[in-house]
Amino acid sequence: MTDRRNRIHEDLMEMLQMLKFSLKSGQTLNFTQGISREDVLEFIQSIQDGENAVPEDVNAYIKSLLATVA
Repeated sequence: MTDRRNRIHEDLMEMLQMLKFSLKSGQTLNFTQGISREDVLEFIQSIQDGENAVPEDVNAYIKSLLATVA
């Protein structure tokens, strides 16, 4: 392909070719390989306890956000 037609970075193209070859070779993708159930539960707990948790009083949370902007 010419440079003008190919907008995929060469590193990404190489990764895609490796993925295509592995799929054609009969290998499957396993996105959870090496992750234990305990690791998943610990991650979920950390998300629930962290900054991304939904506040209990949404109206108070919105007011506190607005107070920091004004």
